Amino acid sequence: MNACVRFFFILAVLLVLVPCRASADVTYTVKQGDSLAGIASQYLPLAASYTRNEFVEEIKILNGIDDKEMPVGRVITIPVVRSEPVRPVSVKRSKTFEAKGAYANQFTASSRQILTMGERLKKNGGNTVVFDAKEVEGLPTYKSTVPQERLGLSSYSYPIEDVAKMVDYLHQQGIHVVARVCIFRDIRNSSKNDGWRFDKEWVNPSGRAVQDYNFAIIRELVSLGVDEIQVDYFRYPADGKTHTGVEGKSRSDVLTEYARRLHELTSSKGVLLSLDMFGIVIWQREQDIKILGQDVMRLKDHFDIISPMLYPSHFSKNFSGVANPADQPYMFISSGVKRMKALVGDQVAIRPWLQSFPLRVTIGYNAAYIKAQIKAAQESGAIGWLLWSPGNRYDEAYHAMEALAGKGRTKAVKTSQAGQ
Repeated sequence: MNACVRFFFILAVLLVLVPCRASADVTYTVKQGDSLAGIASQYLPLAASYTRNEFVEEIKILNGIDDKEMPVGRVITIPVVRSEPVRPVSVKRSKTFEAKGAYANQFTASSRQILTMGERLKKNGGNTVVFDAKEVEGLPTYKSTVPQERLGLSSYSYPIEDVAKMVDYLHQQGIHVVARVCIFRDIRNSSKNDGWRFDKEWVNPSGRAVQDYNFAIIRELVSLGVDEIQVDYFRYPADGKTHTGVEGKSRSDVLTEYARRLHELTSSKGVLLSLDMFGIVIWQREQDIKILGQDVMRLKDHFDIISPMLYPSHFSKNFSGVANPADQPYMFISSGVKRMKALVGDQVAIRPWLQSFPLRVTIGYNAAYIKAQIKAAQESGAIGWLLWSPGNRYDEAYHAMEALAGKGRTKAVKTSQAGQ
């Protein structure tokens, strides 16, 4: 595809995403030291293009220039479609909203791939994207004011160039936008802030500075129009210990008190709050609860949704008498959802994470494998489901969704006698 054809293709797509907005191109006079990338960054919030690279190409083609043709004093046209940056507003939904979606890592979210993901999900009956707003590296994945305010960082690297535009474009596709925030596993701050460190790669859940830092990020994301905040690594490390460093407080005490504080914020803004939970915790073994701090019976009061991570591959060999749990996709999703349902009733929505990756699967990882998990969630009382693939490879999942919608077929998944 040559440059002109590519430009008009991108423009056509963007005109669909940016309907009924007045276009008013502006002119810019090149100054000493300017670059097209720098100029594009300056005007990107006003452009239809999603990424800076797209916008650079658009400016080049419109003006018939390249990077070498930037003499000081030259006047170039900047194709903008709005007079001010977009300010998306959260779409208020009940906790019983049946979210059906997938995870987008920070790199997918930083490119047009996230918009393609939204399109494919909608086409196949989905409605939700969970994007990385703060990963375990410890800093927001978008341009945020919080690192300056809380850490004194005047600048830092972030892959998502315009998170507000991302939210706006996904909203236009009819997508429920969930910001995933990794809380207490924080590699940067555990290594650089001595007062924050709890363990290798983990910050102290009871530390006020730690709590305030994450609270500020969540408050900012709410202001940027996301529909739901999903907290991950909202637990203590699996270190085999139970101490908190706070006299008279258990790990469950610390997490429950912080959950209450977060929920007061999100509920006041009409934004949902969800929790990623270790699948093993659902089995309510006392030692697991004491070590991780995730007590379902206490946390259910402060979350709208709990998403147990019920990946079959993550259960140990011979768990519940099953030699290889990864080969029992229906059994482990169904059992986990039912156990959670028995614990929390209807007080909190149960929306499980499903395995969309082939780890330890020996029966054949395909669309049927995904379909078995979705059916297990639907038939066991879950309200929606989410697909997890670290590398965001969802072809098998899309085929499974097509089959469930009656648009395609999948082969039956094999199971052992234990999963019948």
